[in-house]
Amino acid sequence: MHERISSRPLQLGTRIAAAALACLGFGVLGAVPASAANQGQSRKVTMQDICGQCTPEKFTQCGDFLEGPAFDHDGNLWMVSIESGEIQKVSPNGHCVTATNTHGQPQGLKFAKDGRLFGVDRKRGVFWIDTATGKVHDYMRYFQNENFHGPNDLIIDKDGGIYFTDPWGTSVLNSRGSVYYISPEPEKRITRIANNLAFPNGIALSPDQKTLYINDFDNQRVIATPLISPGELNIGFAHVFGGTLAGGWGPDGEAVDANGNLYVAHYGAGEVVVIDPDGFMVGSIALPNDAGNQTTNVAFHNGYLYITEAGQNVVWRVKTNIPGAKLAGDQ
Repeated sequence: MHERISSRPLQLGTRIAAAALACLGFGVLGAVPASAANQGQSRKVTMQDICGQCTPEKFTQCGDFLEGPAFDHDGNLWMVSIESGEIQKVSPNGHCVTATNTHGQPQGLKFAKDGRLFGVDRKRGVFWIDTATGKVHDYMRYFQNENFHGPNDLIIDKDGGIYFTDPWGTSVLNSRGSVYYISPEPEKRITRIANNLAFPNGIALSPDQKTLYINDFDNQRVIATPLISPGELNIGFAHVFGGTLAGGWGPDGEAVDANGNLYVAHYGAGEVVVIDPDGFMVGSIALPNDAGNQTTNVAFHNGYLYITEAGQNVVWRVKTNIPGAKLAGDQ
């Protein structure tokens, strides 16, 4: 999440890097504009496969700089309202209410297997919410007795471990952003697993949980890193996934479908970019021309991809043909 505005995009690939990585056994990673065909490459997935006509519809409008969409078992949508510190709860019919307030700047949310709603907050670190009472509990405030820069997004693995990004105060000219992993309870040990990133933002796991995706926002790229084990990156095989984005500001939140396609909210571009599991650009889902262009995050639920847009504080949704990958809270 960044409060920045720019124009609509499309993405260009980096062929030399793609070829080099292909020699190491990776798929070709260069991206192409959604309107162009891959020369000499057969496209395995098309936007028709992803969402047909891919026409977004307005679902609800509320909050103050919306982010962090997450669904509970009853179909309620929970989101952060960054500027107010509020946590919004939206019923399946689109009615929005304020559930609680972190009294900070909440940035992202994810449900755990036990029903707790975990989140990250720029000012108070990692927290969890008792959704029945609205009480906010601190979970992890420090690393080695130091405050975080300001956490931004999180993903919970199948064992209950938490990956989260920590970018605030970092940028393309000050690449000190980090990624952390908190091991499952009761150990709850925190480790810094990546550093020197230019505002690491959204974060996601592949369906088999063998690859971690990190959005390096200010470098306009998604980094894919194989996992040796939970919380342990195979740094030597980390690579740029899908090429470098063009236009807008950068990749914000993201989600993965059951087939391993990655959906990236392209902040400042008013779109969601879709990248297939081999790192090929499939295309993008564009919001309507009169919509805001501050696309911050995405979440799957019940046959739809939900898209938060923070400029007009609207939640859009588009019918999808592939369900989302199961998250910890879906178990």
